[in-house]
Amino acid sequence: MRISIRKLIGWLFFLLLLAFFLWVNSRIEYVEEKISGDFRGAALRNPMLAVGRLAEHYGATAHHVPTYRKPPRSGGTLVFAAPRHWFTPEQNDALLDWAKTEGSHLIVVPQQLQQRNMRMGRKKNDTTHDTLLASLGISVRNQGAAGEDTDEPYSDEDADALPDLLQKIMRLTKPETLTIELPDGTHLKARFNPQWRIKDLEENSDWHISDPGDYAEDGYVLSQMLGKGRVTVLTNLDFINNRMIGEDDHAALFVYLVSLAKGQDIWFVHGTDVPALWRWTVNYAWTVLVAAALLLFTWLWSISRRFGPLLPARSRARRSIAEHVAASARYLWRGKQGQALYRTLCNDFYQRAYLRHPHWSQLSVQELNQKIALFVHESQIPQLSGLTEHDVGHLLDTTHPRDNNQFAADSHLLDILRNRL
Repeated sequence: MRISIRKLIGWLFFLLLLAFFLWVNSRIEYVEEKISGDFRGAALRNPMLAVGRLAEHYGATAHHVPTYRKPPRSGGTLVFAAPRHWFTPEQNDALLDWAKTEGSHLIVVPQQLQQRNMRMGRKKNDTTHDTLLASLGISVRNQGAAGEDTDEPYSDEDADALPDLLQKIMRLTKPETLTIELPDGTHLKARFNPQWRIKDLEENSDWHISDPGDYAEDGYVLSQMLGKGRVTVLTNLDFINNRMIGEDDHAALFVYLVSLAKGQDIWFVHGTDVPALWRWTVNYAWTVLVAAALLLFTWLWSISRRFGPLLPARSRARRSIAEHVAASARYLWRGKQGQALYRTLCNDFYQRAYLRHPHWSQLSVQELNQKIALFVHESQIPQLSGLTEHDVGHLLDTTHPRDNNQFAADSHLLDILRNRL
């Protein structure tokens, strides 16, 4: 059996190409590198997506609520990571009643409203506490910028005393990693802001999380029974967002807080709840409403007044163009513009004559008058019978003035002559 030279060369080329790729593959070194970048897709819209996936890994059902309206229908765990600036007392009571009657677990963070009150023009002592936490007997305490204990709450005067640059640096600085102790003795590393503490004034808490050796009544997390349910208050929930859930022991801390189990329902509220437009306008823009009402009243009053008699109704019948032309001619005649009117008629006559008899444009005035008189005589026009060359020259002369009768008679003759050319 003979093998052709072409097939042999093809197999050799294939083997050489295969050997070349194997050699290149043996020289390539694979290096894994983690590149951090911005979130995209669902993670960009939902900062609690990662912790929701963690809950689903344990067999729980995660529900992400971008905008809070009312508590869930059934019991479970509600992680409220969104601001509650817009909450009414009724909404706070409904949230606590949901945890109390449904046997649910509510996890919230305190709301610091002092700086917001100052921006809204209110007194700093008005509504500077969280209504929901006040009903539970929980207060927020500030440790001071250097970590010293201060029983006085953090005020806007303290914030105003700091330079603007220092305030920006404090807001941008991440909370430091702290070693916290769980009630079962487990030590975890988590990031909490050491400047803030929460305190149970009525000592209703079952357990709390704080630094080892810290005051027993202060901490970063407080949890207490409320009827059939439970309420857990944390100084912050930043450790469960997409960026920080994978750092330190944040995932383990979350699992302990919510007691993750199979079949458990967890709701994550991560969006800002905005009230109805009318409620927001009444609460924060009532001056605009008053100004708009006064402006509307002034406008209605101005249009209700009439100055002078009523104007007659316009006639719906449209006039002919001839009436407009006649009215314009009468206006010019009264303005001593009769010669201009008659000059217009003569120019129109010349254009018609030159159009019908192009060779007339080369004639002089006297020769043109002769041609027109001859044309009238040959045409035998009854209205122009007896029209001589002298009469034609007088008819086309626009220099001498004409009275009403003469203007009407000459215009009539000129129109007949124009139409018969």
